[in-house]
Amino acid sequence: MRKEERKDQLLECALRLFAERGYHSTSVADIIRRAAVARGTFYIYFKDKRDIFRQLLNTNFAYIYRALPNLKLTGNMNERQLEDALRNSLRLLLSHKNSVDFIALVMQEAMGVDKGFADQVDHFYKNMADIFCGYVGRAQALGKARKADPYLVARFIVGIFKEAIYQWAAGEIKDLDRLSGTLVKFVMFGIRGEAP
Repeated sequence: MRKEERKDQLLECALRLFAERGYHSTSVADIIRRAAVARGTFYIYFKDKRDIFRQLLNTNFAYIYRALPNLKLTGNMNERQLEDALRNSLRLLLSHKNSVDFIALVMQEAMGVDKGFADQVDHFYKNMADIFCGYVGRAQALGKARKADPYLVARFIVGIFKEAIYQWAAGEIKDLDRLSGTLVKFVMFGIRGEAP
């Protein structure tokens, strides 16, 4: 197995174990047993359990940033195009093979492990709010969104997305297309202030 494949295998095994058992109940020995590698192999890639956890957060947050639409809002962009871009990004995020485990990890584990991880997650949510704040501000400048504090609107959007995605990962919401369609319509209604 190539070096990057081995590292990815360790990350994937750790993610599953952290999601199943929790951070504190998972040991490096558990991870190497699940990955079927020698202890020394683990330490080629990671300093310790905390390091692999940190890298899991970084890797998956980077994936989420890449999956966000690069919205170049223009005056002639219609709402349908905007809705499609957001819906496609949401589908891409939630259809990733590790999405359920990663959502469980962030929502149930990362905030309670220690202050460093909690700060890392808070920083991610703040970045997401900043990205959506930019979208909202540009939409307002183009007359496609009602006037309101763009940062507060962005924070509301992030909160709505967090809860809906968590409920999907927990199995409460099963239909991904229904989730993404309803979520986008609800958010767009709030931004525009009128029924589509």
